[in-house]
Amino acid sequence: MSLSQHIPWWAKIGAKIVLSRVPVPYRAWRRLGIFRHGAMLDPNYSHAVFKSHFLALQEKCTGVPRSLLELGPGDSVMTAIWACVAGVERTILVDAGCFATKDANAYHRAFRLAGFADHPAANERDIGLMLTALNARYLSNGLASLRSMPKASVDFIFSNAVLEHVRREEFVETIQELFRTQTPGGISSHQVDLRDHLGGALNSLRISPARWESPLFAESGFYTNRLRASEISKIFTDAGYEIISYTERKWDHAPISRKALHKAFQGFTDQDLLVNGIRLVVRRPAAPD
Repeated sequence: MSLSQHIPWWAKIGAKIVLSRVPVPYRAWRRLGIFRHGAMLDPNYSHAVFKSHFLALQEKCTGVPRSLLELGPGDSVMTAIWACVAGVERTILVDAGCFATKDANAYHRAFRLAGFADHPAANERDIGLMLTALNARYLSNGLASLRSMPKASVDFIFSNAVLEHVRREEFVETIQELFRTQTPGGISSHQVDLRDHLGGALNSLRISPARWESPLFAESGFYTNRLRASEISKIFTDAGYEIISYTERKWDHAPISRKALHKAFQGFTDQDLLVNGIRLVVRRPAAPD
């Protein structure tokens, strides 16, 4: 059992609030393992994530999409490599900040794993030039980046443990923008972790919305929007998407008693509290003939 598992959830909040305000660059925190945007620096993990979502696409349609968008690539832009290997012509990577490593060696390992070491992009030391050679773009202004994209310009969209981190006030518009940018008939695949980031339970539901959404909490490295599976599914369908596959991961017993919930969350059903993760595959309906 790691040391962090012995630390109470409330102590983790206090520690991260303090540490997040120490003037240390994100890359230094990442090296220490304190603040990280996923495990996408590991080529094997990154490749497995891509394959998982690409398989969800292939189960629903034939052929290779011409264009792909990953929402929240995190600590690397390796998806551009896997997409190119798969035959995708154009890749867009959209994040809320410029978190991806610029270490060329990390990408060289990915090229070797992909058996793509002879591609011209594999010789680039500059990440921008590497992405250009892969016909990929990296946009790092979050929702503003999505707004800047042309309508119906992306065939396939995916995210992995990202949607839970989208600010609650921006969530609906984010899904609406994904719908707008997706081509009619296009598929999206999203893996969503519904546990808190204070130990993998639901202790975040003890805290009032006003406090949780305040800059003090929301900008301290442990934020999740606390939306439940039923709410997320409805937001997708309200945006116009058709749900074509829905898979839940559940606890056997809710990790928090109902009486411990803040009053804002007392209305959640038992089902809402049992679901700790979902895989959602959706389609933008094809345009009528």
